[in-house]
Amino acid sequence: MISNRDQQKSKKMEHNMNKLLTSLIAVALTFAMAGPAMGSVTISVPGTACPYFAGQTAADIPLTGSGGGDHNTFHGDGSDTDTLPPFVDITGFGGTILSITATGTWGHWDPGQSGPDGYDAYYPTHDEYDDFGISRVLNTRVNTLLGVFLTDAAPSLPAPASLTFGNVMTSPLLQQTFVIGSSLQNITIPSGATRLFFGLNNGYEWTNNVGALEVTVTPIPAPGAILLGGIGVGLVGWLRRRRTL
Repeated sequence: MISNRDQQKSKKMEHNMNKLLTSLIAVALTFAMAGPAMGSVTISVPGTACPYFAGQTAADIPLTGSGGGDHNTFHGDGSDTDTLPPFVDITGFGGTILSITATGTWGHWDPGQSGPDGYDAYYPTHDEYDDFGISRVLNTRVNTLLGVFLTDAAPSLPAPASLTFGNVMTSPLLQQTFVIGSSLQNITIPSGATRLFFGLNNGYEWTNNVGALEVTVTPIPAPGAILLGGIGVGLVGWLRRRRTL
């Protein structure tokens, strides 16, 4: 026979356990429901978009050519505002990992058009496009979709080391172009980045390119949030079953 004292002790333990479970559920569900502050964002990226002009204005480009390459005004690219690449504001995503996909056709006038993975040709980007502090990707197919992270400020010299096509592209530095192609998953946003620019890989003369891609950027919840969300759902189910016993 259970004494009143034992019954009171059991009820107190049950009460404390329920309080603990309630607190755990509240925390877990907060993480589960919080998710990213923003959903997927899709933008159009024209074939004229030059990734090395990221963060510049129309007034900056023709005036800052150093003449270090073979053309001080960038083969006409500097006088064409369509060569300024578009970007996605990533400050509202609420996370640090991204997934990017792209569809469409772009590139040079026929027959040099392709999808976002480019085609099997390699033309090194001319030296003058280094003037703005953004590194070039080495050994990359023509017409490949590239990305580059920047802060709110314009990029500055020196440029970071160049990445090489075929190596891991998911942890780029600020001002370091990286290959996206038709899909790139689990990209870590570098510290301080607020904008993600997109452009076409080319040797020179972006101004005479055609076509466009539809590029979708999706924030991925951190693994911890997913785990806690699962714990929250499990605790809710367990508590409901326990109360019906």
